[in-house]
Amino acid sequence: MVEPNPEKKNIALDWDGTLLDSRLRHILVLTDCINQINGTLYAPEDFNDFVTYKSEGNTGLSYLKDKKIPNEVAIISLWIKRIEYKKYLRSDRLYPNVLSDLKKISDWYNLFLLTARSNPSNARRQLSELGIGEFFREMMVVKNTGDVGLNKYHAIRSIPLAFVIGDTEADLTLAKYAQCEFFPLNYGFRSKQYWRKNGLKSYNNICKIKKIFSIIKK
Repeated sequence: MVEPNPEKKNIALDWDGTLLDSRLRHILVLTDCINQINGTLYAPEDFNDFVTYKSEGNTGLSYLKDKKIPNEVAIISLWIKRIEYKKYLRSDRLYPNVLSDLKKISDWYNLFLLTARSNPSNARRQLSELGIGEFFREMMVVKNTGDVGLNKYHAIRSIPLAFVIGDTEADLTLAKYAQCEFFPLNYGFRSKQYWRKNGLKSYNNICKIKKIFSIIKK
């Protein structure tokens, strides 16, 4: 982590689904939870459509109901408990272009990383292991319960933001509270179709957000 430069504007970035590709983790945890509770022998490939289904704004609970998998409430409860276990976190990878994108925009902005996790120490360890901590002024880990967007806002409200970049409605909520512009990404946990239905243009690459460059030093 580095000290903020007062001459630079500030950007808040989300972690999971924005910089971090955790889709495989979600599928692995779901598969293990289903098999443990129902005594089945499903493979992760059987649930390859899980994240795509959720990217349209649907819930994990409704996914299991649509799949006619019993004990859905117990499965989701166990999924929530396990989703941040270290053995599953090891399956996460940075999205392509993240390193080059961070190198570019960190030259022009102070970057703040916000994530909603139940285990802050695992989140910080993961950031260190992936080797991108140097690009951020601070990593803020907030509670992943209640209004996550509001939780993020409370964590960063003392810092004026130029805009927020993220992949879910929680990041949109943060931007609304912070009274700044929001740029949604469509390759994480919400799709291009989801954002279009909500009246927002979305992006498949951070550096394709032209306004990031157009407001530099204004």
